[in-house]
Amino acid sequence: MPRTPFPEILATLALTLCGTSAAQAAVQTHTVTNYLTHCGGCHGIEGISGRTFIPVLRDQVGIFTCSAEGRAYLARVPGISMSLIRDDQELADVLNFVLFQLGGKSTPAGTTRYSASEVHELRAHPISTTDLLSLRAEVLSRAQASCPH
Repeated sequence: MPRTPFPEILATLALTLCGTSAAQAAVQTHTVTNYLTHCGGCHGIEGISGRTFIPVLRDQVGIFTCSAEGRAYLARVPGISMSLIRDDQELADVLNFVLFQLGGKSTPAGTTRYSASEVHELRAHPISTTDLLSLRAEVLSRAQASCPH
């Protein structure tokens, strides 16, 4: 019996679980493939990184969107702003996948999806610091304080 290629499995899964059209499933499949290829190696295929300085995304990343500073941080952090995903719409799709799928309940209701133009503008100004961990903690703390409870 021939094996089904992984992208086709993802497309079938998206169609089945999400009730999406074939075109929507293709975009979702491409987005998931981009995440797995460019982000999953460090952040984990399910958004759960190992016990390192790499942040866990699963059920946590959405808190950043509670402030404009935190939202901008997500698109300006070096792994995103300097990503090999050069197409701004594709990168926006990955950010939206991370926020709305991996972020789960940490992403507040009503959070606006990233657009290609927003990603283009933000990634043009990448974060340049020698202490990304401290900056991340500060931005996250301020975002958490702004989150609805």
